[in-house]
Amino acid sequence: IWCRVTGFGADGPLGSLPGYDAAIQAMAGIMSINGEADGDPLRVGLPVVDMVTGLNATIGVLLALHERGRSGQGQLVDASLYDSGLSLLHPHAANWFMGRKLPQRSGNAHPNIYPYDVLSTGGAPIFLAVGNDRQFRLLCQHVGQEGLAQDERFATAGQRSVHRAELKPLLEQAFALLDGLKLADELMAIGVPAAPVLDVAQALEHPHTVHREMVVTMGQYQGLGAPVKLSRTPASYRFAPLSEGEEFLPDAGA
Repeated sequence: IWCRVTGFGADGPLGSLPGYDAAIQAMAGIMSINGEADGDPLRVGLPVVDMVTGLNATIGVLLALHERGRSGQGQLVDASLYDSGLSLLHPHAANWFMGRKLPQRSGNAHPNIYPYDVLSTGGAPIFLAVGNDRQFRLLCQHVGQEGLAQDERFATAGQRSVHRAELKPLLEQAFALLDGLKLADELMAIGVPAAPVLDVAQALEHPHTVHREMVVTMGQYQGLGAPVKLSRTPASYRFAPLSEGEEFLPDAGA
């Protein structure tokens, strides 16, 4: 089994040309839908195309290994940055195919669902991911705004999306005297998806990050842990990355 990772694949109009994450983000339409509605197209702030291509390559190799167990034959796994970039266009590609309406930038808000957005509070901003009418009713009850859930402009998911410009300031007014960190915890506890907007340091130091063993410490080295947890053969961390000029000297029993 061979795996080939390229920018655009080996053939076709762009075959064998070099590809880089940000260039693919631009060319695959990702930048066009990322950023504030009245702003310029923006690169996603991490190499999402590179990372997803790596995952797709790994999945492809696993598929080929599984198929080889039945056929006894190997094959070539072809994963390109371009294909992976296009595969990330959810739900924007589906919206285009269904209505031929060009997707637009919407900041932190979801193009089809609301409230699915960052909202200000009396403390830290929070991200709400209210995906159905029940969750919206629970949200309104929790912040003492039951009337919003009964308002015909906001009573259904479709109407909330249409009237999002009216709904957002009403919710932020209700949140104005509430602490965002506490509110997010309370909403999650009652089944309303919500999260405080944390910076990188806060995320890496979060108690759940520690619980999930997502930070590995080895002497002076710290790095991210494995996100895939295997019950029988979990990841192990034996050697820290070498510093410049340092020689690798494994322990005799390693």
